[in-house]
Amino acid sequence: MLIFASIFGVGFIILIIGFIFGGDGDADAGSDVGGDAHDGAHGPSIFSVRMIALLMVGFGAVGFGARATTDWTMFQASMAGVGGAVVIGIAGYLVIRAFYASQASSTIADHDIIGATANMIDAIDGAGNGQVACVVRGREITFLARSADGQSIPRGAPVRIVSKSGSRVTVERANNQVNT
Repeated sequence: MLIFASIFGVGFIILIIGFIFGGDGDADAGSDVGGDAHDGAHGPSIFSVRMIALLMVGFGAVGFGARATTDWTMFQASMAGVGGAVVIGIAGYLVIRAFYASQASSTIADHDIIGATANMIDAIDGAGNGQVACVVRGREITFLARSADGQSIPRGAPVRIVSKSGSRVTVERANNQVNT
């Protein structure tokens, strides 16, 4: 019985530490060449630290319960523990996967911004800088902006983002509007 309680305890402590400090504690060495094919993680790995801890909790709890409440042998209690690990593991995986699915990617690439329509928040005076706001993926983002042709652009004017360098964008008047 002590072995089942120990396995449960270690798994439970790992889960609690993971929930307190956040993250998965897993390393990911993958890369994404296409950019749109895999737009982020679709769920936890079944070999992640959190999933292994869930399996330990399921095995330890069911094995301990079977050994403490029945006259089953250690082998029978272990087999019940394996069944408990599978049930708890699947349930936990589905819950964790639901959390992964509800997370939105906060990564916005340059190709998402270039060509987007924005509104001038602060006017651009000739070759100076202003500020624009645009909505990308349902999120409003502001950028320091300069005019592509060096002309002034008034506050509130619609513009199109033509390029991006660092945190600064270059804009032109949308719909080829004329300076008034």
